[in-house]
Amino acid sequence: MTIAAFVRQRRAGIVLSGVGIAALTAALAPVHAQVGLLNAGLLFLLVSLLVAATWGWQVGLFAALFSNLTFNFFFVPPRFTFTVEDPKNAFALVIFLIVALIGGLLLAAARSAAEEARRRAAETDVLLRLSRTLIGQTEPEAALDALCREVVDALQARGASVLRATPEGWEVLASAGWEASGRAPDAEERAMAQRAKLERTSVMLGYTGLGSTRHRTIRLPSGSVRQQRDSTRGLAFVPLSVGERSFGVLRLDGPIGATLFRDEPGRLLAPFAAEAALAVQRVEMAHAASHAEALKEADEMKSALMASISHDLKTPLASIKTAVSSLLDKGVTWSPADAEEFLRTIDSEADRLNRLLSDILELNRLEAGAIHVSMRQLNAADLLVEARNRTLLATAGRRVVIDAEGDLTVRGDESLLVQALVNLIHNAANYSTPGGSITLSAVRKDAAAELAVGDEGPGLAPADLPKVFERFYRGGGTGRRTKGSGLGLAIVKGFVNLCGGTVGVENSPRGARFVITLPLDAAATQSAAAR
Repeated sequence: MTIAAFVRQRRAGIVLSGVGIAALTAALAPVHAQVGLLNAGLLFLLVSLLVAATWGWQVGLFAALFSNLTFNFFFVPPRFTFTVEDPKNAFALVIFLIVALIGGLLLAAARSAAEEARRRAAETDVLLRLSRTLIGQTEPEAALDALCREVVDALQARGASVLRATPEGWEVLASAGWEASGRAPDAEERAMAQRAKLERTSVMLGYTGLGSTRHRTIRLPSGSVRQQRDSTRGLAFVPLSVGERSFGVLRLDGPIGATLFRDEPGRLLAPFAAEAALAVQRVEMAHAASHAEALKEADEMKSALMASISHDLKTPLASIKTAVSSLLDKGVTWSPADAEEFLRTIDSEADRLNRLLSDILELNRLEAGAIHVSMRQLNAADLLVEARNRTLLATAGRRVVIDAEGDLTVRGDESLLVQALVNLIHNAANYSTPGGSITLSAVRKDAAAELAVGDEGPGLAPADLPKVFERFYRGGGTGRRTKGSGLGLAIVKGFVNLCGGTVGVENSPRGARFVITLPLDAAATQSAAAR
């Protein structure tokens, strides 16, 4: 270190020690004869030791030399010269300097040890608090947020964030501190983060002592990043590594206010970075597990789909094949009635196949999120009428009753709600008592509207009630005939949810009753209240 650098870093101690020695000299000069040479020398020695204990051995060395020279010049005969006539005085000056130097070194060492003890105690307290905080977090993302808050609190920094590299760029996983700590890194910051990640090196601006035993530190020229020009005093990127893998970087913004860690923030950032790396690793493992679970569910759904529809596809195809083969058999003369029955079978089973394939396609659209929802004001009675008109063939031979409040208005997607009601009517026709009536109702209940489809029949078994809206579920029921693919009610639930409503089922004294609950249209409700 050059003399100029030494003076810049310890300017305050040098100036104050010089002022103190000058003040002591001014105070002793008029009464030096009464005080005595020995006592004056001891006072200068005391000042040197106090300076060393306060500002360290470097400033103490300066104070010892300056005190020695000042004492020699102003008080040792002949005065006002550095010449020493009496050998005893010369020897005393040497002893004075040696004692000042040794005493200063010892006091400075004691001071440094005390500071080190305080720093280690503070580090232990911070890391213990961090450990307790992270232990209480069950979600990796929440753990990263907590870690960033601990970094900001421990270092009293402006902000901290955890960044992870993705194929699309750098992603901010967590942040704490000032509002801009969660900002996406700009081009210069991305370059710094990438360098820190690839080289496993702390890259910093405006900090000293940021390096740790694990990472060397690269210091960049001040002002080379936009944040420096915006007066953010300090910017650092610390790599997050576990073993040979690097998971991202810890970004530190702004000045460090914590006095104990200002000179060596890397002592805390190293364990913080290690904890952050483990948390990021847990995030990646959680995402991988979620992806694996999604793949598992998709595979299970595919298997369930194949198991569910294989029989449903084979049955109508077998019926169609049998009917067509019978009609084509030249060895048998069929009556017109028999031929018509075969054609009816073909028509009915073809419709059954068409419904099955439509259900599969609708379910795939729901799973893929490919359905566009157009929400608007709808009259509940009109929805029930439209659903009844679309199911005239399915309900042939049955009495379909509509009981709806004429001014009841809901908000939803017309096509989705009508299709949901159509599926419920088909379900009622398939599973209720043959020839039994079907009731369609719409009533206002509290702050919502209930659209219901009720049938006459044995109802649902209690064990089936919570499961009927699951994909591929087909309960045996209380005497119900198990038909269909088990997709219709799952589609009803998906359509209703897209419209912001819910659907449920209950057993009534007459049979099963499916209820769709939808929010009322706010504008229409206010208009009706005004009237």
